Amino acid sequence: MHPKNVYKNGVSFAQLAKEYPGLGKCLKGTSSIDFHDPESIRQLAKALLKKEFNLDIDLPEDRLCPGVPNRLNYILWLNDLLLDTHKERSSPGPPKVTGIDIGTGASAIYPLLGCAQFPNWNFFATDIDSKSLSSATANIAQNGLEDRITLLDVSSSSTILPEEEITSYPQPIDFTMCNPPFYTSINDMLSSAKKKAVPPLSACTGSTTEMVTDGGEVTFVNRMVEQSLKLREKIRWYTSMLGKRSSVEKVVEKLKENGVGNYVVGEFVQGAKTKRWAVGWSFGDRRAGDHISRQPTSHLLKSHLPFPTTFKIPLPIDANLSTLLPQVEELMKKSCADFPNETFEWSSVQLPYFATMYGAVENLYSNGKGVTSGNTWARAARRRRKKLEKDAEEGRVSEVPQEPKFGFAAGIFIGSSGPTPTAAKGTLSAQEEKKGHDEDQDMVDETDAWDNDFISLPASSMEPEASKGSYILLRWTIGLDHVVWESFCGMLRRKVLEGLAEMKT
Repeated sequence: MHPKNVYKNGVSFAQLAKEYPGLGKCLKGTSSIDFHDPESIRQLAKALLKKEFNLDIDLPEDRLCPGVPNRLNYILWLNDLLLDTHKERSSPGPPKVTGIDIGTGASAIYPLLGCAQFPNWNFFATDIDSKSLSSATANIAQNGLEDRITLLDVSSSSTILPEEEITSYPQPIDFTMCNPPFYTSINDMLSSAKKKAVPPLSACTGSTTEMVTDGGEVTFVNRMVEQSLKLREKIRWYTSMLGKRSSVEKVVEKLKENGVGNYVVGEFVQGAKTKRWAVGWSFGDRRAGDHISRQPTSHLLKSHLPFPTTFKIPLPIDANLSTLLPQVEELMKKSCADFPNETFEWSSVQLPYFATMYGAVENLYSNGKGVTSGNTWARAARRRRKKLEKDAEEGRVSEVPQEPKFGFAAGIFIGSSGPTPTAAKGTLSAQEEKKGHDEDQDMVDETDAWDNDFISLPASSMEPEASKGSYILLRWTIGLDHVVWESFCGMLRRKVLEGLAEMKT
C-alpha cells in the first residue's frame, strides 16, 4: 500500500461504526463486518469517504461499490508519477492538473477522491451508462464539485478517449485513468467465479457494463494504446489499472510492438490478498524513477518492466570521507563540464528526484542536474556530429538534425543505507560484445562491466534495503534511448573512478 495512504495501518470497524450509524447496523460482532453482504460494503465505503475526505456519496444497489483504499492507492501513485516527471515551471504554486477518468461509474470515485486529495486537480469523467451518469451527477453536485468535474456521456462514441475534448483543450491533458471491465463475457465472469477455491473476499454489485467488455481488460486497454498513437503528446500520461498480472504482460507487449519505450508499471496492494497493477505510457521524454515505474516484485513481471532509471557508482570504502567527498564533487563537476551542456548546475539544495525516492535524504552530501542534446560525450558521437556540421556547411545536407534531449540528476550519498543494486538484464553481455572492436563504434570508449550497478528498487522503495558505503547515485530524468543513458553512466563511472585513482597515487 502507498506510504501516504491513510488506510495503510488498517481500519477500526468498531470505532468507525460508532461514528456512522449506517455502518453500525452492519457490524458483525464487535469489530468486523460481513464483506459478503452488499449493504455492509456500501455502508463501509460511505463511512470511509465521509470520515477521511468529507465526501457524501450515494451508491445504487445495482452498481459497482468501490474499494476506497485501493482507489486511493491509484490516485496517490498517479500524483507521484506527475510530480516525478514534471517540467520546470516559472510560475509559483502548484500547477493546475487535468485528468480524464474513463468509465467513472455511479460513484465517480476517482474524480471525487482526486479533487478531495489535491485542490489543484480537475477532471473530465466519462461513462456510457445513463443510470451511472445520473448517480455520478448527483454525487458530484452534493459535494459541490461541479466546477472541477465535467461529466461526459460517451455512449454514442466509437472511441474510448474523448478526442473532441482532448484536442480542443488549450494544453496537454495530464493523465488518463481507468478501471476497465475485467471479463470478456457473462460466461467468462461466471466461469471465473466457479474456478475460485474460496468465495470472493467481498460482494460484487457491479452491472454488466462495469464488469464485462468484448475481449476483456486487455482488449480494452490495447484499444486505448491504439488511440494514443494518434493523440500522442496531447496527454502526458496514459494509464489504466489492471486486475490480472497476465494482462500487464500483454499490454506491455502491445506498447513495445508500437515502439512506445517510455512506460511505467505500478502495483497496488490492499490488505493481505488483493493486488492490482497499473500500466502507464507517455510519448514525452520525462522518465519516472524506478520507485514509481518498476514497482512489481513478482519475478514473472521482471522482463516486462521498463529499463532502470537509477545507476549506482560505489565509492572506495577505505577512503577518508572528509577528503573523498569534496574530491568526488569536483570530479563530477569537471566531468559534466567537459561535454557540451545546455544547462548544468550543482547545488547544496536537495533535488526532488532524490527526496521523492527516499523520503528523508539526510545522507545526501550534494547533488546536481543537467540537460544536453543527445550523446555529447562519446568520441564517435562527437565525430559524427562534426561530420554532419561540415556536410551542412558544404551543402551536402540541408541541416544538422536536432538530437533528442538527455537529462540526468546526480547525488553523492554518504555511507548510510541505500538501495541494493540488481543487475539490469541483458546489459552486460551487450557491453562485453563491444569491447575489443574498433573504437569508432559508439559506446566503446565509455563502457565498463557494471552488471550490478543498475538499480531495480523493491516495492517498499521508500525504505530501500540496506547497502553500506558511500556512492554516487545517477537518475535518468529526460530521454527516450536507454543506450544513451547507459553510455552516460559508463562515462561518469570511468571518469570519477579513474580520477580518484590518480589522486590517490
